[in-house]
Amino acid sequence: MAAWKSSDLTDAEFTADLMPPEELEWRADLVFRLLDGCDWAGPDPYDGLTSPLAVLAVHPLLRQALLQTVKRSPVDLRPLLAVRPLRTATACGLGATACSRLAAFPLWRGRARELGRWTSARQLRGRHAGLWSYEFDVQTRWGYYPASMPNIVATAFCADGCLDSGTLDAGSTERLAAALLDDLYTGRHFAYTPASGTLIHNANLMGAALATRLALLDGMPRQLASRLLDAARSAVSVTVRGQRPDGAWPYGTSANLDWVDGFHTGYVLLRLDTAARGLGLEQNRAIDSGVRYYLEHLFDGPVPRYYADERPGRRGGGCGDPNNDATALRMASWAEERGYVRPGFADQVLEAVGPFLPEQARKPAGHATLTGPPVRRSPRWSLAPFLDALTAFHVARSAG
Repeated sequence: MAAWKSSDLTDAEFTADLMPPEELEWRADLVFRLLDGCDWAGPDPYDGLTSPLAVLAVHPLLRQALLQTVKRSPVDLRPLLAVRPLRTATACGLGATACSRLAAFPLWRGRARELGRWTSARQLRGRHAGLWSYEFDVQTRWGYYPASMPNIVATAFCADGCLDSGTLDAGSTERLAAALLDDLYTGRHFAYTPASGTLIHNANLMGAALATRLALLDGMPRQLASRLLDAARSAVSVTVRGQRPDGAWPYGTSANLDWVDGFHTGYVLLRLDTAARGLGLEQNRAIDSGVRYYLEHLFDGPVPRYYADERPGRRGGGCGDPNNDATALRMASWAEERGYVRPGFADQVLEAVGPFLPEQARKPAGHATLTGPPVRRSPRWSLAPFLDALTAFHVARSAG
């Protein structure tokens, strides 16, 4: 893979020494303790439809209005609307993956197993047995899906967490593989939910990466493994063909899904890399072009942008969204590891986003209540992604 060294990406405006792995583990431990202290339960940007008032929102516009009002209100409306803290399988699955990276340490291995067992117990039964869903209904621009309906994002994060922690038995793994193909594969790409055929690039590649991983597991029946690999190859091909000439991927293919943002672009690149390696495909040109676009248009120096080329300080830009910030840190350490940026860029990104972590994550352990804006207290949207990014950074830095 080609490397390029743009001075814009590593300017001395944000200077940072290379952080030792021990410091990264210490920071990850603080974030874990925050999550453990609230039992991995908290607010979520998309929890508005868990309010009892949601039964009155019978039209998609009303559902979206309620969800977005709770999400964007400068005052936390959740207590008034009886929206309770949620413990989600998605956050716990991502946490299991994060902790599994440090499984050489008994403490982290035990944490990974505990989170993995809890997540595996939330695997759906019945019609969509083997998959995972969110714990809340969601209304988006492109569709609606209830909490009872599985989706590829929850399934990918939960399945990876269970597989990483070794908490998914053979029968559950085989059911997952079959349901992934039967319920979420359209014959061409992986869909976000069984009810939608819309091509969402990050969701499609999450399905491709998971299908590849499952196909390569020891004990996977040969015929099922072959179907998984065929589906993964098709899905990768679809998204690679959907890359724009400038290297970007829009969120999706519908007319109202043509925006480009940071964390979904990060998901696309990470999962494309994972799937291509597992399938033995040469996708360096697509990945190189995508990384170039990501670094040049979704960062302002080491400060993550939410939308492409957005000025820092605007809505959503410049450390405005914790999931985007965490994904930017995850991508920065990955880019260092792959030689796209010189060592130290990930440290600069951590220096840029660090002040936007919940205040307690920058203090010694023992400081009690988790405070701050709801979005930054969210286990699924903020704390678990930061835990994932910090442990990935630790592994990359430990490897030199």
